Amino acid sequence: MESSIEYLEADNYSSWRTDMKVLLMERNCWRIVTGTETKPEDENYKALRDFNSRKDKAYSTIYLNVSKAYRCVIDDIEDPVAAWKRLEEHFRPNSRARVIGLTDDFFSCRINPQEEIGIYAARIRSIVDQLKDAGKPISEWYQAFQLIRFLPPEFNGIVQYIYRWDDNEFKFDNILQELIAEESRLKQSIKDQMKLVPSSLLKETFLKPQEANPNRHPIRRISNLQERILKL
Repeated sequence: MESSIEYLEADNYSSWRTDMKVLLMERNCWRIVTGTETKPEDENYKALRDFNSRKDKAYSTIYLNVSKAYRCVIDDIEDPVAAWKRLEEHFRPNSRARVIGLTDDFFSCRINPQEEIGIYAARIRSIVDQLKDAGKPISEWYQAFQLIRFLPPEFNGIVQYIYRWDDNEFKFDNILQELIAEESRLKQSIKDQMKLVPSSLLKETFLKPQEANPNRHPIRRISNLQERILKL
């Protein structure tokens, strides 16, 4: 089955770059694009032929996964290394305005409703990687701080526990591991509570809109249900 990714457009370079990297790795071409694998000696005909074949495949893979509107950026070259660099320069200019924008994105990044911790952490890491590529890396301490900064109230307990860690433990990956474990525990706790809810109480809580009290907000009804569960 042939792998495929979204075409490179004006607003998806970061995700396209990651997907393209994996696609090139799958096709054994990525090290050619990064320059870590260089052209073999001319005397080694078999190795040279294999290298040139994979080099052509690398360029064609990149070119064919760029939208037609932007293929003109690299259609005058055939070297995948040069094509990769030119696309990066075109879509990711290391301007001060861009770096400031990414820095603002980092410190304003917060978890969305119903978003899993792992997805939230991936969004933070994406911004961190872009700043690193631009020559403005974010320190480990600030990465860890941002990960716990805007968590919902149900994580307050684990956050207070993390605050007591020493500096050697206060790392992004360590915190992420604890938060994912806590998220799993909270989900299981909710499932266990729901099993204890009498069917009559559950039916009352999730009445159809026309049957429910109009003065009660749906979210408030869920909250009331949780309060009543705790009293059982």
